[in-house]
Amino acid sequence: TAAAGSAPPAVSAPEAASPSAPLDEYEATAAVEAPPREVTRHTVDPETISRVPGTRGDVLRAIEIMPGVARTSLADGTPILRGAAGNESQTFFNGTPVPFLYHFGGLTSFLSPRLVDKLEFYPGNFSVRYGRVAGGAIEVRARDPESRRLRAALDLNLIDSALYVETPLGERSGLAIAARRSNIDFIFDKFVPKDAYSVVAAPVYYDYQLIGFHKLSETTRVRVLGYGARDALKFFFAHPPDTDPTLSGNVNATIAYHRLGLELESHPNQGPSGALSATFGRTDQQAHFGPLTQTFGGYELHGRAETGVELTRTLRFSAGAELFSWFIAGEYRGPAPGQTEGDPTQNSPLATQHVVTAHDDHIRVVRPAAYVELGYQPVQGLLLLPGARLDYFGDIQQAEIDPRLAARYEVVAGTTLKAGVGRFTQAPEWWQGVRGVGNPEIDPYRALQTSAGIEQRLGEHAKFGLEGFYKRLYDVIVSTVDSAPPRFENTGRGRIYGAELSAEGHWASNGVGYLAYTLSRSERSDHGGPLRLFDRDQTHILSLVLSQGLGKGWEVGARFRLVSGNPSTPVVASVYDARSGVYVPVYGAVGSTRGPAFQQLDLRVEKAFRAGPIKLSTYLDLQNAYNATNYEGRNYSFDYKKSEAVSGLPLLPNIGLKGEL
Repeated sequence: TAAAGSAPPAVSAPEAASPSAPLDEYEATAAVEAPPREVTRHTVDPETISRVPGTRGDVLRAIEIMPGVARTSLADGTPILRGAAGNESQTFFNGTPVPFLYHFGGLTSFLSPRLVDKLEFYPGNFSVRYGRVAGGAIEVRARDPESRRLRAALDLNLIDSALYVETPLGERSGLAIAARRSNIDFIFDKFVPKDAYSVVAAPVYYDYQLIGFHKLSETTRVRVLGYGARDALKFFFAHPPDTDPTLSGNVNATIAYHRLGLELESHPNQGPSGALSATFGRTDQQAHFGPLTQTFGGYELHGRAETGVELTRTLRFSAGAELFSWFIAGEYRGPAPGQTEGDPTQNSPLATQHVVTAHDDHIRVVRPAAYVELGYQPVQGLLLLPGARLDYFGDIQQAEIDPRLAARYEVVAGTTLKAGVGRFTQAPEWWQGVRGVGNPEIDPYRALQTSAGIEQRLGEHAKFGLEGFYKRLYDVIVSTVDSAPPRFENTGRGRIYGAELSAEGHWASNGVGYLAYTLSRSERSDHGGPLRLFDRDQTHILSLVLSQGLGKGWEVGARFRLVSGNPSTPVVASVYDARSGVYVPVYGAVGSTRGPAFQQLDLRVEKAFRAGPIKLSTYLDLQNAYNATNYEGRNYSFDYKKSEAVSGLPLLPNIGLKGEL
């Protein structure tokens, strides 16, 4: 039995494939897991989740069906977790933060699904191991490449193409390489008529990973990781839009990052265990809107060191330190930046907004942290996890201490009660503290998170959970009135509360089902005013997934989602601005209307077969199967007197072929 709060030991037992095993057979890994260090931790099994319809076999997109996860949009590189904004949660890859989880808000993730060993999702009240955000955390762990034989896989479909190769390098080492590139621009260019649209958007993305490992001993290994991703989006206007003549020529935006990391892990059977990692890389972002530009980038250095030791049979001590640093150079010419949500004037015509200019080649974002945690079992079945985290924000020269406490009590076998409370500090966006663009005197903001619930296992093949949560936000960073200097201040507040229900079941013939329902409300207040709805508040979020193997390599599945529409701010009138020659919208109360509910059914059919030593499968992943018309926003006439709804994804059949050696 693992000690309280310890990490799962890296002990595996490959299972021999039986003659009756399905064509998509895989090698299972048996691991003895310790009790979670968090109140809520959802661990995703990659092999099972890869069969979920609508995800195209992408393990990381399975987060969309988890409780507490709101529907994302094109602009959300990180999911909306428990009513928190995308920038209020963080994705970690082997303990290192990455800029985004998804390409273009959900087309696919940044990592090859064949490299995912474990996906752990914390919608809130997470361990002191993670910090600098007030929302949730997502941890993706890479698996070590197969060290016994050469493997290769190719996946070709309408959305993107992916290649994966792994090979042994002797008896104690292995190497894996993966790469993926979007096909959307190619399909659009070849099959969409040139005169079909007045505005053309061409999204292009790619990602790559290289992972090598070497066993120094049975309990110690070293790992090298190289990885990166790039998203680029271009808009081409045949004629400037009537609502905003500033948008002439082309509008484009790009974000790209490249990393090289080194990791050392030791998990002996007795004595302290530990892990050490260092990652070096570069991130660049740029956007051009006609004469307006935003270009910045720089080198990064991230590090993490952790250790844990059993002091007694009932007490375990864990400690760690981490570093986030980014050395940035850039320039900005554009409208005075505002708060990230709750301000509809950010969508007003650029021609009417005040333009600011800033240039700085010496921006230093250095944020070290340290944390300690105890795992204490005073009586059988009860686990207490007190901890504290110290963060220092070097760019604004402030330090914060966040105490947290989690408790789990297994009342009887299979029934666990859980609760937690903690303080979480949200670091300002780095640009919010840059002189000329933001406020160098800005403070971090905070969240007090509380939650309580129950987990119940029903035999070996089913489980469900029920949890309530409440979060109070204070000192939230909001824009000053009319974005006047110093542009940002800590005068916002908010509250988020709700409940989550989840259920999971497995049955014979390779069948699996998931159910998740979230009831929540997320509210914010600016400058001490009345509470308003968060821009992405979604009251009801329902996800249902069913997948069933039919034998002889056939498998079918369905995913259904029903989600409340997002709040929106209505345009109630418009005023002609003679200086710029455009109409300026007049907005009603922020978040006072709500769009129609979102609904979508995704279907998947896959047939696997063999051609000699090669495993092949062909599949049809049908997204929005009954072509539901889902509301995504409104397009307005030049004077804002007329408008039409903008619909989201139509029926999209994605046909693909996978081959594996």
